[in-house]
Amino acid sequence: MDLQELITRGRFIFSKAQERLRVFELVNGRRNTLTIAKMTRRHPNNISRDLRLLADGSLIQPKSTKNGGDLKVDGFPVYEKEPLARTIPTAYFRGPAKSLAHSPARGRPLANTKAAKSKRPAPLAVPTENEVLDISRSGEDQNYEFKGQGTAANKIVRELAAMLNTRQGGMVLYGVDDDGTIQGSDLTRQKLDQAVQNSVKSNISPAAVVKLHTIKVLGHEVIAILAPPWNRKDVYHFEDRVLIRKGTNVFAAKPEESRKLHKGIYVI
Repeated sequence: MDLQELITRGRFIFSKAQERLRVFELVNGRRNTLTIAKMTRRHPNNISRDLRLLADGSLIQPKSTKNGGDLKVDGFPVYEKEPLARTIPTAYFRGPAKSLAHSPARGRPLANTKAAKSKRPAPLAVPTENEVLDISRSGEDQNYEFKGQGTAANKIVRELAAMLNTRQGGMVLYGVDDDGTIQGSDLTRQKLDQAVQNSVKSNISPAAVVKLHTIKVLGHEVIAILAPPWNRKDVYHFEDRVLIRKGTNVFAAKPEESRKLHKGIYVI
């Protein structure tokens, strides 16, 4: 199991009952079930249940004796964190709620801005580290596209051009593989920005503005490339074609869709 999968499991376990996170924090290879129950002021049976769930999720394991048996103190088992789980700060488990449809990262308006008060949709906010983990777990959708290392700038810009013609705009996360695995960027933000902006200038008309931001995720750098919401005035062309993002795919606009856009009507 890799680090990203372990964090995902932990979030699922702790989202159902935040008191389990306190139990996890107290597991240190010395405290038995009864001691943890006293420290949390909960019944030992409830603590035992939480410890079993944590063990099933590969976050902790029974502490072994020199003879290979499970260590017990005063008749109560002792647990220790799994080696990989010891490396994870508990902040990683305090991520957004399980339901990503209501996650701030998914269309969160920027606070105290004119965009938040106007009828025009607010740009997507730059996600936090924890939000990137939740987005990558949930997978690509209408607003989010993943691009792995080595993706050509024109392929990234093609996605951005399609997002520019949609109500919410969108975001390309460079350094995230198609399956949601965090790879990290193989380019600095400055180098990727230069390549992307040059491609935007050459391939998108009228002129469009996209912004790049670096996010530290699990020790890697992921670069978020943001396309703002459609302004209902400009219809953006990529290599002389009007593109629209629908779900996780990019399509050439149909004649009736193109007419809607030119009238300032949202297609999606």
